[in-house]
Amino acid sequence: MSARISLFQQLKHTYKVNRYPWKKHVLVGTDLDGNEYWEMPNPLGGRDKRWVQMKDHDDYAVFHQNLLPVQWQAWLRHTRPVAPTIPELVREAQRRALIQQRAKQLDQEWENRKVQQLPDDAAVAQKPAQAEGTAKTKVTDTTAPSGQGDTFVPGEWTPSQAPRRR
Repeated sequence: MSARISLFQQLKHTYKVNRYPWKKHVLVGTDLDGNEYWEMPNPLGGRDKRWVQMKDHDDYAVFHQNLLPVQWQAWLRHTRPVAPTIPELVREAQRRALIQQRAKQLDQEWENRKVQQLPDDAAVAQKPAQAEGTAKTKVTDTTAPSGQGDTFVPGEWTPSQAPRRR
């Protein structure tokens, strides 16, 4: 059950949002964290001035850019003419959560792969070490790349000499 908003709070919000001739600035919107975004006409003309009132700070000079949604950052910089809506911000938050969930799954799959390949790589690494101890006469000019991910070792490559131009 949602909390009931008092009549005073409704009037206060209505006054903040509406543009009256005697008001200098107007509340354009809020984000999901409760930060308020304001706008006022420039007294010298030109484009409107825009700013954010952070929920946790009363000072207008305190501005933490990394805590703001990208849509609101674009609006503050005038690269977006229309303020973002709450449903748009909710969709973006859901999309971000889905991406983080998928990234966690991929990280876990990658860790499982590394654990499965670890015994194979350890056995391959032990065989050349044993071969070096027994026979040092055989030297190869090139080696093939081996391993994957963190255990990747690039192969050696010796370029052939290009034919001379006349």
